Amino acid sequence: MALTVVGTAGGWGTGAALADPANPVLPRPVPSPVGDASTAKEVYALGGARPPGIPWVDYTNRAGNEYFPGAKRDLIDYPAGAPFSWVPSMFLPAGYKPDRVTIGVAAKDATNSLDKAIRNGDQPAAAVGLSQGTLALDQEQVRLANDPHAPSPDKLQFTTIGDPTGYHAFGKSFLAGLFPPGSYIPFIDYTMPKRVDSQYDSNRVIASYDGLSDFPDRPDNLIAGANAFAASAIVHTPAAFTGPGDVPPQNIRTTVNSRGATETTYLIPVNHLPLTLPLRYIGMSDGFVDQIDSVLQPIVDAGYSRNDNPMDRPTSVDPVHGMDPIGILDPATRDTIEGTFAQVRSFLPPLP
Repeated sequence: MALTVVGTAGGWGTGAALADPANPVLPRPVPSPVGDASTAKEVYALGGARPPGIPWVDYTNRAGNEYFPGAKRDLIDYPAGAPFSWVPSMFLPAGYKPDRVTIGVAAKDATNSLDKAIRNGDQPAAAVGLSQGTLALDQEQVRLANDPHAPSPDKLQFTTIGDPTGYHAFGKSFLAGLFPPGSYIPFIDYTMPKRVDSQYDSNRVIASYDGLSDFPDRPDNLIAGANAFAASAIVHTPAAFTGPGDVPPQNIRTTVNSRGATETTYLIPVNHLPLTLPLRYIGMSDGFVDQIDSVLQPIVDAGYSRNDNPMDRPTSVDPVHGMDPIGILDPATRDTIEGTFAQVRSFLPPLP
């Protein structure tokens, strides 16, 4: 049984290790080097869905930047606007070029482009995918798993951020909970990839409660489900702009697969419960919303079996160190969002 590691450097202090009690003397697995220790010289960056009005190129270039600082960024373009292919042209802003393909076709295009970049690369590299872009990373790892001409494991690693079809050490995504590997998902024209033991080290970066990549494994908990759906809109994309130093030791777990490659999950705490964050944004006092959260958070956390054991449960909410989903955005987007909420507050009566 693989060991579990919880440890990192940064504002959370030194790491700690937890070993399987049945194998107390086994050496702990070491995560692949990230942050200042990263050896990647180039990043193949695949962004998420490209809706109108979003600075997609900037978001893609920033995604995972703190995990691989200083690396050259190679943006892998693909039909990222596929989720919005149904929107009539009359409702699209001027200059926006729609991608009239399915998500499945877009993922295949992205995988082929990523594969070409990897095979043409000549230096240590990391493939980084955000949200929809992670589909290409999942497919490419399957493609390379048994390819005798694949790059050597010391030349490549994979990092997914908010994978909507993936699994991680603390749980799994919404779609993975509904569709097993090999299943065809008709509404996005996509087939869930096989689960393989990749020869490459990988990282799974997940925001706590994110309804796309961290859905409750007890779906009958409706409050947890509602919180997850709120989180998918609030914390999903901002997770891309965090770094390994933003994750506490107990939220980092590393396992080693049958081929000797590591898979490390970074579960990012958020600053407040996503379900009630909008109340704070429209002007309710932190003290008042904190009282609401004190009732709701235990219910939400009960929707995740990982919280059952208080000795090794991860930290989901931390008001001091947790991710601020608006504060972490680029200044222009942050100012726009804060300005919108300021306008909303101007129309409301005084709130508690």
